[in-house]
Amino acid sequence: MKLFLGLDGGGSKTAAVLLDEEANIIGNGVGGSCNIATQSEQILERSVRTAYETACESAGLNSGEIQIRGVCAGVAGYSVEPKRLQFEELLKRIFPASHLQVEPDYLIAHWGATHGSHGIVVIAGTGAVTYGRNELGASCRVDGLGFLLGDRGSGFNLGIRALKHTLDTLDKGEMDPLANVVMEVTNSTKQSQILHWLYSDFQPAKVAALAPAIGAVAEMGDPDARSLISLMARQLRHSVRQVRHTLWMDRSVPIYTLGGLWKISHFFQSEFRDPQWRLIPPWGSGDDEMPGGRFAVEEPRDEPAAGAALLARSMDTDD
Repeated sequence: MKLFLGLDGGGSKTAAVLLDEEANIIGNGVGGSCNIATQSEQILERSVRTAYETACESAGLNSGEIQIRGVCAGVAGYSVEPKRLQFEELLKRIFPASHLQVEPDYLIAHWGATHGSHGIVVIAGTGAVTYGRNELGASCRVDGLGFLLGDRGSGFNLGIRALKHTLDTLDKGEMDPLANVVMEVTNSTKQSQILHWLYSDFQPAKVAALAPAIGAVAEMGDPDARSLISLMARQLRHSVRQVRHTLWMDRSVPIYTLGGLWKISHFFQSEFRDPQWRLIPPWGSGDDEMPGGRFAVEEPRDEPAAGAALLARSMDTDD
């Protein structure tokens, strides 16, 4: 029996999926974090082995007695080429597979969502990236440039704008619900405490962790929180339109949303599908043109790890 392994290596965990030759999922597993740009080889190996072994266990297989035909891993830190090459060598030592590949996390997310068909994935978490593939097989990626150079519409982008808004309101002495919730989450009562919270242990994920609280305030109808979240949704819509334009896709193309940011607010999801909120200053003038056109948002068919396994299976060209 031919078996194919898909790995989704992220900053918090490694997910594994085992596929049989008929593309049936027969096992799922999970291991530790797998950011190849920042973590040691020992940690990466332990995470991969744990994810693989637990996937085999769930399939009722002995990991030491089976042969994996193909392996595909989608990983955080893919763009750091020396680390990627080292990780490829690590996988070769663990898995004597016929073929093995390491891909960007957005590619396996696309395969999981579309099963290799056409469509656009919009991944929004701490960072943000939009990736599409048309019916001819041409592809396009927009953003995914990191918090310093891009990630428009990301959790970090949302959080850092909310922090700036809070500092401005403290300067004016006029607090509002958005600023109050930021003060609460950061456990601050003045500007210096916010700055200490931000810079003493700076991590993009910490800034992005403000997003659920901002989403909750938006759900309660606060105009500042709603305008800020609507602005994030419009930035992601702009990335979708860039992909769609580049690939000559029509408005009916299926769009799949992935990542933790989509869970913060129903309002965020609705503004992405079809913006209706009029932005207020400083987020907009109130007379901004609506970026209209309802998006055809669909549920992903499978998780990214399953997409990685499907991609590994698609590379198996031997009889």
